[in-house]
Amino acid sequence: MANAPDLFGMISKLQFHYWFSDKTHTMDALVHNKCERELLELTKAVAKLCGVAIKMETEPSGKGGLKSWLTLAAKSPKRTPLQKIVLVNTIVAASVSTPNNTSVQGAIDTCLDKLIDEKELDEAKRTSLQQDILQLKAAAANLLSSLDQDTVIKKRRSNFYDLLRKYLKVKSISVTLTDEAKKPLTEEQRVDREDFKNFIVQSNAVAPQTVEHAQIEIISPVLMKGKHKWRGMYNGSAISFVMKSDDFMEMVQSGKVEFKSGSSIVCTLEIEKKINGVGVERIIGYNILSVSSYSEGGKTIETPEAKQKQKQNTVSKRQLDLFG
Repeated sequence: MANAPDLFGMISKLQFHYWFSDKTHTMDALVHNKCERELLELTKAVAKLCGVAIKMETEPSGKGGLKSWLTLAAKSPKRTPLQKIVLVNTIVAASVSTPNNTSVQGAIDTCLDKLIDEKELDEAKRTSLQQDILQLKAAAANLLSSLDQDTVIKKRRSNFYDLLRKYLKVKSISVTLTDEAKKPLTEEQRVDREDFKNFIVQSNAVAPQTVEHAQIEIISPVLMKGKHKWRGMYNGSAISFVMKSDDFMEMVQSGKVEFKSGSSIVCTLEIEKKINGVGVERIIGYNILSVSSYSEGGKTIETPEAKQKQKQNTVSKRQLDLFG
């Protein structure tokens, strides 16, 4: 990026403004502290996404509702361009004020455009600043896909709005970028109470991951019917799993498969996941959907269900070739 004009150096704070349904300027301390914690964690996650290490300082104020200012600074300022901090500030502001990917990009563009609107700049400086802003927009656009998939950012934002939804005194929240003197540099982006629900994650479920040809060393098989879990070693870690292959389970129960020390299976493994309270994916279960082979006496034996699957694939391929 080109050397940033002085205006980039002016952007030093994020202002969060809580608007109340009454004329007071006070907020429950525990609720406020919890809200601020979620905003701090969201900001840290955005900074990590942008590849910049930051320091954060906060300042409270009780004038005009309740405002707080969050100052971001690079931990290594000599090696961190000012544009990086501006990018973090802008993405945080857009993420807090808009619920989805499309609107976040629009909010980022609007926020950045406001930085030069109505500013008294000579032509050379305005052209240079416009070029920097175009590059910032492009950098933000390149991060949108990762931003949309970042479960920590989405969950922290969800936690923030869920806290506000339950605290009826807050009628809206707004965010803006300010200079060191707390003078707004962009228009306040405001979210009203009726829109809080749009930011709240309704489900912590994550699509399961399917691993083909997973190899599992059997520690403890289950020889009886029921929902008892097997034990095995997968990728160097002990796991408990449910055997959902009826064909293989029947072979085990009928004695066609005998497990000894070092016995293993090659299978289709389903890994169930969910998002925890801070947005981190956690594994909650393992399922064996099918078994393609197992080891017995040092030999690898293909299972009937694997042979049947190969046969079906061969037939399907022939049909495709016939009509292709």
